[in-house]
Amino acid sequence: MLEQFKMLPRAEQERLARQYGIDPAMLQQNGSSSTGLVDKNSTPQQLNQPRREAELLAEMEMDGKKKSTEPKRFGLSLFDANISTFAPVSVMPVPDNYILSVDDELQIQLYGKQSSELMLSINRDGRIVIPDVGPVTVGGLSFNQARELITERVRQSIIGVEAAVSMGPLRTINIFVVGEAKYPGAYAVSALTTVTQALFVAGGVSDIGSLREITVKRAGKTASEFDLYDLLLRGDSRSDIHLQNGDVVFVAPVKAMAEVKGEVKRPALYELKPTDTLSSLLGMAGGAAAGASSRTAVLERFSNNARSLQNLDLTNSTVQQQAVQNGDVLRIAAASTQIQNQIIVAGAATRPGFYAWHDGIRITDLIRHHWSDLLPTAELNYALIVREATPGTISELLHFSPAKALAAPGSAHDLQLAPRDKVLLFHYADQMYSRNKLNQYLRDTILAKIDDNQDQRWLMQDLSNAALEKVQAADLPPQLIVADAPANGAATTEGAVLSKTQQDDLLLAELKNLFNDIFSDNDKLQLSQHLSRTELLYPVLKQLKMQARVDNNLALISVTGAVRVPGEYPLTRNAKVADLINAAGGLNDATYISRAELSRTVRQNTQQNGISVQHININLQQALLGGNDNIALHNRDRLNVFSTPGWQDKREVLIEGEVRFPGTYIIQQGETLSQVIARAGGVTNSAFVFGSVFTREQVKEKEIMQYAKLVEQLKSDVATRALSAERANITPADAMKMIEELEKLQPMGRLVINLEQVMAANPAYDMTVENGDRLFVPRLNRAVTVLGEVQHAGTHRFDARLSLDEYLNLAGGLRKRADGDRTYVIRADGSVMVPNTGWFAVSSDQLKPGDTVIVPLDTEYKDSLSLWSQVTQIFYQSAITIAALNSF
Repeated sequence: MLEQFKMLPRAEQERLARQYGIDPAMLQQNGSSSTGLVDKNSTPQQLNQPRREAELLAEMEMDGKKKSTEPKRFGLSLFDANISTFAPVSVMPVPDNYILSVDDELQIQLYGKQSSELMLSINRDGRIVIPDVGPVTVGGLSFNQARELITERVRQSIIGVEAAVSMGPLRTINIFVVGEAKYPGAYAVSALTTVTQALFVAGGVSDIGSLREITVKRAGKTASEFDLYDLLLRGDSRSDIHLQNGDVVFVAPVKAMAEVKGEVKRPALYELKPTDTLSSLLGMAGGAAAGASSRTAVLERFSNNARSLQNLDLTNSTVQQQAVQNGDVLRIAAASTQIQNQIIVAGAATRPGFYAWHDGIRITDLIRHHWSDLLPTAELNYALIVREATPGTISELLHFSPAKALAAPGSAHDLQLAPRDKVLLFHYADQMYSRNKLNQYLRDTILAKIDDNQDQRWLMQDLSNAALEKVQAADLPPQLIVADAPANGAATTEGAVLSKTQQDDLLLAELKNLFNDIFSDNDKLQLSQHLSRTELLYPVLKQLKMQARVDNNLALISVTGAVRVPGEYPLTRNAKVADLINAAGGLNDATYISRAELSRTVRQNTQQNGISVQHININLQQALLGGNDNIALHNRDRLNVFSTPGWQDKREVLIEGEVRFPGTYIIQQGETLSQVIARAGGVTNSAFVFGSVFTREQVKEKEIMQYAKLVEQLKSDVATRALSAERANITPADAMKMIEELEKLQPMGRLVINLEQVMAANPAYDMTVENGDRLFVPRLNRAVTVLGEVQHAGTHRFDARLSLDEYLNLAGGLRKRADGDRTYVIRADGSVMVPNTGWFAVSSDQLKPGDTVIVPLDTEYKDSLSLWSQVTQIFYQSAITIAALNSF
């Protein structure tokens, strides 16, 4: 704006300065202010100039914002100096009817026996003097008449010479532009100046000047009355006459104006004449727009010191001829976006969208063939029709089978559609189609609302995963959800990163907007292809819940258990148990077909019990075949479909190692491990039965929980010992490092078994197998392993004559920190044996093939480090940790 202000003429700058109360003398004429340089010799008033210019521009900007909210007057922009390129043109063709007068110059070229070029000016007597011809009176003649006269006189006076006459420089005339011109005054202009050109020279009309009542006064009489609307609206310039010397262009004040708002092509303020009507006013505004509701226009009129409103039907010719008064405001609203004769097809259709309704249209008129009009994942047994009596209110719900409708067009299965019906086609079970397109839409929409500097890696995930759960869990409307989230970088400082909550809020808002507009926005309707069954039903269920009341028959039903898509579904007309199962995608493999339970809520008009629940046993097989169990459903019915007792989709046991037929075996409920081993052919001759490893998932899960408790206990013990013991055999840092290593261990879930007794089918040792069990039978192992606090851990060949101490000696003996009294042995079968080192040791304590001897660390061993050094080390490590955390 500063540059635009400096480009204005000096007079315009001074006028703006006076308008905003600033002394025009303070405006600098040199270019120093534009470059930001200040003259050292400048006075204090001049040094303060940039600040005063900034204040001026700030006031101009505030005034511009205020004016932008006010209605604009039509036609005034013609004289806008910022967009107009008008400039007087002196070199232009002269019309034949141009009247010659004093100071006009004629250019005469003589050719023939002699050639010459003359530039002759008309003197005060209206004559020009042509050499060898004499004076010729041309004043008052038109240019065409003067040209013919001069040509004839030259031909008569000089034999053999012809003349060519053209105009030279034109005279300058003085005119007056007065009245409500922007800059009234006297102007010296070209003799070819017209009324509009004179107005341009005077800066146009003022804010209260009339554009339709411009009068040209000549010698005290009215020479022309000019209506600028004729030129602007119809291109008629017949009244735009050429001015003569002494003419007065008078701009009268505007007398009446009316405003046109709303759905018109050119909403603005329009100047009125007494003969103007609503029809002519609407014509000035360019007519009604394509989406205008001309039958429901409103005229706001000021009369009898009060405002009144009139409802108008502008399509009525009588109403169009109604006169318009000063101050009238004509408002034409937009027509409703609701389309009366439309049908919406959404979901698993090849071409979802809006289609035209006509009398007698059926499902097969929209879906002619399942190969071309339905997606490969489309559900053929169930689809839904949502019917609206009034826009936004569900009046009826119908279900149909697309397969039956396509098989018998025109039959009872091929339902006849009504205006505003929504046909919802679902994917099979709860499948989705091209989900990446929905994710891309969400990414593009969210990227348009966040700063480019944001970390956008979170947008690369599956944004639509678990979308419905997020929307259903949110109770706030979309416009309130993202109140804390920055949009376009405006709500956060530069470089700020969206928090996880803000990211979720942005995603949640877009998902809610998608579901809310899915049936009204064509672009979002195309995305319905990528929604699952439950997502596509969400807007319908939400509307039904909003309409729910005592006298409303529209209701919801639900199904749980062994169906493909359990959940809530709308209660359609004449819906039965089989229809609800089809709505849920059908039964799955685990369904107990002989029995299901229908729970029905019944209202009772008693104070003790407002409702009661009835439980009805249903034979699903009979219901699906259309038998008596296929009963009609009521409001709030809930069908519980049971699974077959003991049913699991996967019941497998893995047998590996030294068995005759290792592999994965399918088991049945109650089958024992001995039976599975027998199915595997038993063990081979090289099997090490005593060292078999049996693992179970349930045991593994329990060990994981115990490991977690153990780690927490160890951490607590380390912290307590570090502060209470006088000396410690290990620093807290080392202990915590050991605990971290312990956390990395993955439990195996091993269950100690006696495989010999299991294969013998001893009931005391045999057990029932479960899904995921694993048995590994290793080869014969004739070795003993020594680990822990020994000089050289390793594995040694088994010798029944060697004792435990002798095996320890083979490993080099115990280390300094070893706790020999707590040495223990892990048997090959997973059991633990603690040797009896007393005088009465028994033979059961003898080592066996596959054993592992463990020598633990003496945790009570004390070294030379003092307690103070340990505590200081803890504080030092803690200080480093806190400093590192604070640096992020």
